[in-house]
Amino acid sequence: MSASGLSGGRPEALIALLNALMDRIEAKPFAERSRDISFPLTAKGWPEFFAIAHPGERTFVWRALEAFAAQPGFTLRLDQRRSRRDLDVWERAPTLVVTAQAEALLRNETRREPSAVAGWTAEWREAVPAYFDNAALCERLQLYPITILPRSPKEVLERLTGIPALIGSDLMLHEVASRQFWGLSKVLNGHQESIALLLGMESCPFPNKPVQLLVAARTNNPDAPILFVENAATFESMAAGRLDMAQGFILVFASGYKASARRLRQAGGSSVYLAPGVFEDEPALRRSFLRWLQSDDVVRPVYFWGDLDFAGMGILRELRVTFPNARAWEPGYDPLLSRLLAGESHGPEEAKKSGQADPGVTGCGYADETLLPSLRRFGRFVDQESL
Repeated sequence: MSASGLSGGRPEALIALLNALMDRIEAKPFAERSRDISFPLTAKGWPEFFAIAHPGERTFVWRALEAFAAQPGFTLRLDQRRSRRDLDVWERAPTLVVTAQAEALLRNETRREPSAVAGWTAEWREAVPAYFDNAALCERLQLYPITILPRSPKEVLERLTGIPALIGSDLMLHEVASRQFWGLSKVLNGHQESIALLLGMESCPFPNKPVQLLVAARTNNPDAPILFVENAATFESMAAGRLDMAQGFILVFASGYKASARRLRQAGGSSVYLAPGVFEDEPALRRSFLRWLQSDDVVRPVYFWGDLDFAGMGILRELRVTFPNARAWEPGYDPLLSRLLAGESHGPEEAKKSGQADPGVTGCGYADETLLPSLRRFGRFVDQESL
């Protein structure tokens, strides 16, 4: 049967995609994630679709995808730039965003409900109303269980009822989770709405742990541009002056994707650690940086420089949600691109990067039109520490 043949009423190519989404969920459950799943619909991510040669068959499968993605828990995103609007829809860097709400539907469609989890979930849903009178809370908990195997649902619910005693304790969410649930600090991630309903509050009073930002300055200009640096070793080299191209910038380091966390600019959402030296001598520089960080009204140039790989481009895409004017830093990426073109690069399997997904579109012209096409063409990466 062809890739677009029918299986269980849906095209086989679509079934393959749904199973790929389930692979992602089972590799890292939503309870352990801080953001939704973004699945680029590329030839690498969805080969069953792009193997279809006949345009009519492709259109049929794509329409089946659109109908499926119209259900709650899914969002299908396309590159909306005018220059891409005349392309086939699957050529417009499509990305399927999947939320926790979609997991039940995906499991039903793929018939991949693990028996142990299914039994536990059924027991959980049956037990919830015995512990809480709040109908909205019960509905929320039944929809989004706090799954901790091999603990029984009743054990978990008993621990959940103890959370109100922690109000006013100034604990962060991970601390509350660790104290209540056998040292499991991440088990309440994504359950803030349930906690708010449990406590009768508009929002969860236990904050996420703040993002730690290391900040160094290679300038005394209060309005200097900001450069986010992905890797600690490169940040240290730039801060120490071993890389001259950092001159004139305020440098910011936050580990991995943490620099793109939505809470970064919220009150209490970040802890800023300023390097000694310029910040001590120039109080105006310190005040100006903090004012920019904590206010959406203050605009200044923002750049990102990381590894030349799909993960780095993914960080840039997410960073642009919090800092919409952020761009890939050409003085840093151009030399990495030259190394890629010269063969001074590594394959994904050589650096345990085979799980990296193509981010699709970042929104930065230089990244989307120069860097990502080169990564796709060569299928190889370059770390920024190579400079």
